[in-house]
Amino acid sequence: MDFLKEYNFTEEEINEVLNANSKSIINNIILNKENVCEIIDYFLALDLEQETIKKMFKLQIGIFFKTKKELIDAFEEYEMESIIKSLNYDVNTFDLIEF
Repeated sequence: MDFLKEYNFTEEEINEVLNANSKSIINNIILNKENVCEIIDYFLALDLEQETIKKMFKLQIGIFFKTKKELIDAFEEYEMESIIKSLNYDVNTFDLIEF
């Protein structure tokens, strides 16, 4: 999970992610690192705050099992500025997005 340091995750934050998720989920994230990085880059381009992305790894890690295309398609259904504000306020807003 050291690749998360490229996104300003601290060692402590990476350990929190590891402790908040099962070993199989962590292994899947590591195996799909390229997809995960692509999604993080997409979120950053949308102005999703880094703190929100960090919370997602603890509370909504399943979002990183989607493809970038799935996320783009889902987000197109919403008014982008509103959804980004909502996600930055509460990462659990992802539960309301239909994929």
